[in-house]
Amino acid sequence: MLTFKEKEIPHFEWLANNKCVAGFSTRLGGVSSGVYESMNVGLHSKDEKEHILENRNRFFSAVAPQFSVKNLHQIHSADIVEVTSSFVNDTEADGFFTMQKGVLLTISIADCGSVLFHDDEFSIVAGLHCGWRGTRDGIIQNMVEILSDYVPMEKLTAYIGPMIAQESYEVGSEFLNYFPKEFFTTKNDSLYFDLNACVTTTLRQCGMKKIHNANLNTYANRDLFFSYRRDGPTGRLCSYIGIK
Repeated sequence: MLTFKEKEIPHFEWLANNKCVAGFSTRLGGVSSGVYESMNVGLHSKDEKEHILENRNRFFSAVAPQFSVKNLHQIHSADIVEVTSSFVNDTEADGFFTMQKGVLLTISIADCGSVLFHDDEFSIVAGLHCGWRGTRDGIIQNMVEILSDYVPMEKLTAYIGPMIAQESYEVGSEFLNYFPKEFFTTKNDSLYFDLNACVTTTLRQCGMKKIHNANLNTYANRDLFFSYRRDGPTGRLCSYIGIK
């Protein structure tokens, strides 16, 4: 069950048991100012570097103390890598997985989707960044195929993080070439894309049965979330998961 933690550093928790931590951040509780106010954890944003590092220290110390934090240089691809002892932060990819304990996988978001995965025994965890490009190019299918090589599909659980909702996501007509018509609606001659429904449907088509969805709109929730579509230059949230 998704729980909002108001004390200390405000954030949402999917899991906080003796085997795994998982959740996502809000924009609350940090030191950044202006368009990055206040808990901007985006390493590739143009916020002051010392502010980003302080925010990350505060956030990860609160939600996952003693974990080694891992991040990707996300490039809107369908590429996935494994995190082993030789993994280097800022590796270019949009998904990663690990079987190592004490490793926190983090996905940077500000309107794009994110999906976290674990198996029933918490022997493997994964995180992916799925904007429209990665979703179009098959990153979800790639991840599920990789994970199913390690554990049976019926043992996998997926958590869909906050992202821009259909009513806030106007797109061009070229999107009709990328996705089925069922994920679109029109209003006043404008076309709107339902990324959340597309991500959810794709997971189900891959055979995923256990899917939890935050169903939170980054664009509409200005007090809680950054949104690139709403604000232009802005901070970044993160989704995170790790095995204890």
